[in-house]
Amino acid sequence: MNDRYIAFDVETPNYANDRISAIGITVVENGSITDDFYSLVNPEVHFDPFNIRLTGITPEMAADQPTFPELWKMIEPVIGSGLLIAHNAPFDMGVLAQCLNDYGIEWHPFTYYACTCAMGRACYPQLQNHKLNTLCDYLNLNLDHHNAGSDSRACAELLLDYMHHGVQPNRFLRRYDLAQRHTLRVPPKAKPSETTTQLLALKDLLSTITADDELSESEVLSLQTWMSQNLALRGNFPFDKIFETVGGALEDGILEDAELQAMLLLFEQITDPVANSCSCDCFDISGKAFCLTGEFEFGDRSSVEATLYQKGGIPVSSVTRKTDCVIVGSKGSDAWSNGNYGTKLKKALELQAKGLPIQIVKEQDICNLLSNRGG
Repeated sequence: MNDRYIAFDVETPNYANDRISAIGITVVENGSITDDFYSLVNPEVHFDPFNIRLTGITPEMAADQPTFPELWKMIEPVIGSGLLIAHNAPFDMGVLAQCLNDYGIEWHPFTYYACTCAMGRACYPQLQNHKLNTLCDYLNLNLDHHNAGSDSRACAELLLDYMHHGVQPNRFLRRYDLAQRHTLRVPPKAKPSETTTQLLALKDLLSTITADDELSESEVLSLQTWMSQNLALRGNFPFDKIFETVGGALEDGILEDAELQAMLLLFEQITDPVANSCSCDCFDISGKAFCLTGEFEFGDRSSVEATLYQKGGIPVSSVTRKTDCVIVGSKGSDAWSNGNYGTKLKKALELQAKGLPIQIVKEQDICNLLSNRGG
């Protein structure tokens, strides 16, 4: 098991999220924080007003700072010395990988990381969301949000709190392909189709523009441009739903706050349907047709299925219009952790988009049913 963790956070200068304007690194070793590092970075690209407001970093502040290749020489020995940890880690990993690729810096073909957002869902399932500021408020941790140094420190403190509560970071280990900018848990069995590749690119784009829990007009316009260039994806979920929603919002040439908020909620649901699933304090399975997906803390799927059957649930093997709920194991799934929902979650989302009342339920929401095996 790892005993050295490198928590890091990056800030970016514009909505492209392919350059770094600041980085924070906090080292955790043998159960304690042992080092902190923070630096502004000259991204050598333009700054968007939104990013300036969000981070407080201006072009003038970054102009005399080291470029990424200069900074990398300093931080690479630390970055490579332990398991990488970040909050909403796919975002930070993607920015780091893009910088390495664009500057032609050879490092490793892949690396490993774990996400404190994912760990937070397992450790504190009762929270409405698991954003960095929400978790820090709940645990009374200091946070100057969107300051990379403060964010990486908070990420490290969250990690220590999780481990204190028995969460094992290695259980959340993910393998990241630095060249392809994509998370992999298992080697692909076959080269994905062009459609699958582009749908994954769309999900990556949605994840990027929703990472700060805000949506700007420039991000929506950028998304519309991407979709207009990939109209061959028509007929596939979630492309059609997003294309229709964005087109409708932009039809009158004015993006109102309510429209931006509605799109943000939709995009967050699409990028992480499990995190944004329903939260049920007392979920009743009796008489409901349920389908299981993912891996369960409670045990194997047959054990979970048998227990819910004893409680009056009706197990089904696939998701149809007659399915009442899809129950997702808290250990996750090789499919949807990669940004690919897997057929069951994808079908559930498609049915939800058509107005059917199918629910996506987390294992944590049915703990009362699983912990009590009695009928």
